[in-house]
Amino acid sequence: MKTQLMNKTLVALALGGLMMITSGAHASDTRYSNEYGNRNSAVLQVEVATQRNRSDAREPEHNHGNRRDHAYQQSQKFSQQVNARQHRQMDRIQAGKRSGSLTRYEFRELMHEQRHIRSMEQNFLADGIIDRREFQRLDRALDQAGRSIRAEKHDQQARNHHGYKSRWN
Repeated sequence: MKTQLMNKTLVALALGGLMMITSGAHASDTRYSNEYGNRNSAVLQVEVATQRNRSDAREPEHNHGNRRDHAYQQSQKFSQQVNARQHRQMDRIQAGKRSGSLTRYEFRELMHEQRHIRSMEQNFLADGIIDRREFQRLDRALDQAGRSIRAEKHDQQARNHHGYKSRWN
């Protein structure tokens, strides 16, 4: 076991030394880069091999990466669902404004509610993920916003009431 670890460590050190020599040569020589400044695949393969050997030398006891990856993927799904619902609600609000079924005041109130939901989402994303409870809070807020949109659009107040345009609503 110790000899394997020592062998891996020596390989990593040798590749690391080769990397340092290669990177020093790369800094002064442009043979390894294309017109965009990117290194070619030979240098990248050496870097990948070095990183692989370094990670093999560590050999973690527990693999928590899968749990973090799952949480991140779930957070992405939650965020996409929230954004899709909010986009549909914004479309409904804009349609109500165009059709005249929302007054200016109602439009402003509904937009304020949407901004509040967006700020909630941004606050929840401050740590990098949206967990299940945060998603449920956003979902409830979106449910309430949807009910508000429907109520305001169907409350028989109209911007162009009785065929003439009012300056005040």
